[in-house]
Amino acid sequence: MRKVVNFIFIALFCACLTVWAQDTAQIVGTVTDASGAVIPGAKVTVTDPQRGYTRELTTNSAGAYVVSAVPIGTYNVTAEATGFQKLVQSGITLSVGQIQRVDVSLKVGQVTQEVTVAANAPVVQTETAAISDVITGTQISNLNLNGRNFVTLALLVPGAAPTNDLNTSTVGVYGNNSISFNGGRTQYNNWEIDGGNNTDEGSAGTFNTYPNLDTIAEFRISTSNYGADMGKHAGATIEVATKSGTRTFHGDAFEYARRDWMDANPFFVNRGAQGVDNAPKAPLSQHEYGYTIGGPVYIPGHYNTDKSKIFFYWSEDWRKILQGQTISSGVPSVRQRNGDFSECDSASPNFNSVVASGSPPPLRRAKTRRRSPTTAFVLRRASSPGPSAPVTAPVIALPVTVASTVDECEPSGSRSSRVIVTRWPARCASVTAA
Repeated sequence: MRKVVNFIFIALFCACLTVWAQDTAQIVGTVTDASGAVIPGAKVTVTDPQRGYTRELTTNSAGAYVVSAVPIGTYNVTAEATGFQKLVQSGITLSVGQIQRVDVSLKVGQVTQEVTVAANAPVVQTETAAISDVITGTQISNLNLNGRNFVTLALLVPGAAPTNDLNTSTVGVYGNNSISFNGGRTQYNNWEIDGGNNTDEGSAGTFNTYPNLDTIAEFRISTSNYGADMGKHAGATIEVATKSGTRTFHGDAFEYARRDWMDANPFFVNRGAQGVDNAPKAPLSQHEYGYTIGGPVYIPGHYNTDKSKIFFYWSEDWRKILQGQTISSGVPSVRQRNGDFSECDSASPNFNSVVASGSPPPLRRAKTRRRSPTTAFVLRRASSPGPSAPVTAPVIALPVTVASTVDECEPSGSRSSRVIVTRWPARCASVTAA
């Protein structure tokens, strides 16, 4: 058993070497007596009962104390000194990046006497001139977000303005963080997660990782006047703090789904349908599912039996998105569908300048028997040209495409050519057109 415990300890130690330092808070204050005189050498203890966190220190000659690198959470601050009653101030909530002042006034009495003050400390920021806002866990949990992307919540702070290409309905390389704060460049923002850089420095437009919403405790957005500790870029600094394990196990499993059943049809699809009722809609099937779990790391009767030393928090999620795209694409005319390309020949009585615009040299009638199955599939799914736009019509396409050769048309000259188009995989039978 001892070997097992040692192995687990070494594994956890090695893992911790690669873990970023979490975005933390700070508690500052002064210990005084009832007359306002400072008390040097007073003992100050900061505790978090949920995680067994404890920090002890003494005040300096000016009666001041500073507790740095405190993880976010709810804390108790205890102050005691010889000849004074012990004072416990509970319910002090710290948010990410916050500097919270907690001044303590002790009354004369026995150390064995204890005074408990159950009240939140003032939330007015008096220790820094930084202009910042905190997006709380309540907002993250209760606000509906398209795509469940936390970047959308950054738009809640004053001075945030999205660019035209901001896309928060997806994540990864297809998503981006194109938000300007106070008119600054979108590439100049600092996006951090648990104290580590989360910006893709190559493009400065997306993230290295997109945490799912159930793992985010809160995040702070500092837009100006922040300290030199938030350097690197000149824009806003967004500090994301993830959740942590506690003395009790907790977690959840979830699935969020969005389908096209109740979506409105895009305007340009209906407009290009040339009066057709109930034009087909672009398909959409979006699912996100996953789980989170957190708690103490302990071995009953052997290690961390009081569950106050090491904690873990694990999350994982998956996303599946099938989404059609509405494009305005050139479609064959009625004659071209039957292999007759005489509309492209200026000498033909069937010449049509609109159809011929951008076409290759005039073509003779192609042999329809040489039509490939891919061409037949595309022609069945493509719209017929309308009177107002004889060669264009909306086509609903799925995003996965491959190249395929289709009809080989013989030009009027001696050379030959091959027409290449894109097609959709046969499994995507839901491809439709208006």
